[in-house]
Amino acid sequence: MISFSNYRKILVEIREANIRSICIDLLHSQKPAPGSLYIKHDVEVKLELAVRMARIEAEEGHRATYYVQGDLLRLPGAAEQLQEIGSLGHEVAYHYDVLDASDGDYNAALLEFKEYCDLFFETGFKITSVCPHGNPTKKRNGWKSNKDFFRLDYIRSEFPDLIDIVVDFPRLFPKGRYISDAGRKLRIIGDISSNDHSELSAIEDGRSINWSEISDLVNSHSGVVLSLHPHRFYDNFVINKIQIAVFFLLKNTYLKLRHYKLIRVIASRFYKLARRF
Repeated sequence: MISFSNYRKILVEIREANIRSICIDLLHSQKPAPGSLYIKHDVEVKLELAVRMARIEAEEGHRATYYVQGDLLRLPGAAEQLQEIGSLGHEVAYHYDVLDASDGDYNAALLEFKEYCDLFFETGFKITSVCPHGNPTKKRNGWKSNKDFFRLDYIRSEFPDLIDIVVDFPRLFPKGRYISDAGRKLRIIGDISSNDHSELSAIEDGRSINWSEISDLVNSHSGVVLSLHPHRFYDNFVINKIQIAVFFLLKNTYLKLRHYKLIRVIASRFYKLARRF
């Protein structure tokens, strides 16, 4: 990925193109229009980096939505860090991982989802939008991914006012685009809502683009979501290169060995470790 200083430069360029990012929760009251940009962040580790990114965005006139993994709220100092993000004008929302964590048990997943929504509320945030977490190495039987949670009608009936920015993307952005840094490359995702039909479909979905293309894409589509992971941005060039090398080494090794049952079992058992990368 890029450095925090280069990210600031990109935000300035976007602003100078008369584009300012807005929060996902505004979709409750207004439809996306040409030139509208929604920056979202999947916060899976290192809340301090999310805070840093939130400060940069606010300083450059942008607002974003921070989808935070529920277990991070239990960390020391998490409440204060998230409250700072909210005080800067950003939306703090829920990056849920409940169906995979419950091994496909929808009732257990529902209980965990409600528990974390309550914890967000106790921290000062009413959840109005959510985003599913992807786990490419999770072994599943009976469900395809966390996206299946909000595809189920009775789950939807429990939360009729919640937006799932991934599952609902085709309805919310019929003429929009979803850009993601998943896989540590900036890509336009072709089918963010339904690309979980096989193990590799989500990994292979999309085409690479350059950061310089973002403004033109925003101006030529009715709504663009830019999905980023703050922990993939860096200050130290050498450390970043090492992290990227480790990421692709692990990814390529898994893809080559995933046909072996033992490798699949081990990778599934420790799937949450992938959040660090």
